[in-house]
Amino acid sequence: MRLNFLSYVIVSFFIASLLWSSLFLFAIATDYSSGNFISRDPVMTDFGGNSTSTSFEDTSAGGQVATGESTSTNFILRSGFLYFDAYQPKTQNWKWFDDEENETPTNPLADENVAPVNITNQNIIKLRTTVKETSGYGEQNAKFRLQYSQFSDFSQGVFYATEIMDCTSGSGWCYADGGGGDNATITTAVLSDADSCVGGVGNGCGLHNESGTSTASFTQVANATTEYEFTIKRSGANPSSTFFFRLYDTVASSSVSLNTGETYPSLSTAGGVLTFTVSGLSASTVTEGVTTDIGTTPTDINFGLLPLGTELTAAQRTSVTTDATHGYEIFTYEHQGFIGNGGQEIQGVSATNDSPAGWGTACVSSSPGCFGYHAGDDTLSGSVARFAPNDTFAKFETAMREIAYSSGPVTNDDNDIIFKTQITNQQDAGDYSTSIVYIIVPTF
Repeated sequence: MRLNFLSYVIVSFFIASLLWSSLFLFAIATDYSSGNFISRDPVMTDFGGNSTSTSFEDTSAGGQVATGESTSTNFILRSGFLYFDAYQPKTQNWKWFDDEENETPTNPLADENVAPVNITNQNIIKLRTTVKETSGYGEQNAKFRLQYSQFSDFSQGVFYATEIMDCTSGSGWCYADGGGGDNATITTAVLSDADSCVGGVGNGCGLHNESGTSTASFTQVANATTEYEFTIKRSGANPSSTFFFRLYDTVASSSVSLNTGETYPSLSTAGGVLTFTVSGLSASTVTEGVTTDIGTTPTDINFGLLPLGTELTAAQRTSVTTDATHGYEIFTYEHQGFIGNGGQEIQGVSATNDSPAGWGTACVSSSPGCFGYHAGDDTLSGSVARFAPNDTFAKFETAMREIAYSSGPVTNDDNDIIFKTQITNQQDAGDYSTSIVYIIVPTF
């Protein structure tokens, strides 16, 4: 709250004759009020001091015959009527760095006040930015949080960077661990407009920030241009997009505005990334509650000679890395049934992908042979856990069926798929084969 006070002095000279004269001084004062306070007749005189009570303090000033401001290295004197003001931080220069492990970063992603591009998912980076105190008042326990938006004016879609312990693959932007602990003092300023900061000493030395909710005991000095650091990582933020960042003053519970002619820190994320691989697994691999009997390659599963009445299992592994904002799905289907060279077929199990069943149930006893699969991803789209139990099998179909899912970006997300077959002496002899297809669908 700022209160502005005015006083009026009227000086009148009256000359009645050469024999006498008189000087009359008239003082006019006005009450000034706010929502909570009132100042009665605020007239300046030649004195200073203050009066206090249990709940209020009245500060008096007088004898200030002119307005203006005088400064020295350590002090500032403002002349005129009483000043009522508060800490007013404003952001200025900024720069992004890629060597987050260094307490003082030296590997810039771009020049000062220039937005870097192609920031990849899960990449940890550092932001250095300066805060100028513009009102002549310092702030104790100064602490800033980092906000971001895809709108340059922060008119909508404003979010806080997520805390390290709460960060998920779909959080967007999260705080991260880098060189220099949270709320530790910066030892060296790197921005061109920062006040002196050498060896952790100087008004330009602000704080490292690896959390937005922790408390700090740091005081930013009045009129100082102080450098602060924020260590963050991209964790699911939209690909091929531009993001803007600003500071939020946790003491004042308000965002920090730009100084004249300055811009918010910004960057652009890399385009969509998708890596999908299929790997073979060797015989005797233990996975999904089974020990495989047959070794596989990424493109071939050869069960060999099928013994009568014996279950045989094999497996392949899918692996996905993607920065797709809404994750991915893997589907599978077969071009044809498990067909023999004479047109005969090893039938698929009776259960389906929508409702898989245990092998003893899905492979009915009256069937001369059975063939089916188990999906290793326990939770599919819609939070459905139909393949969560190990002994759950479904038949392959010529329509696509889901076998793996993620709701957000992933790195090396592995899932195994189990293939199983069994025949009786009722199954016709022959050379059987089929063709299985995997399809991955990312959602950016």
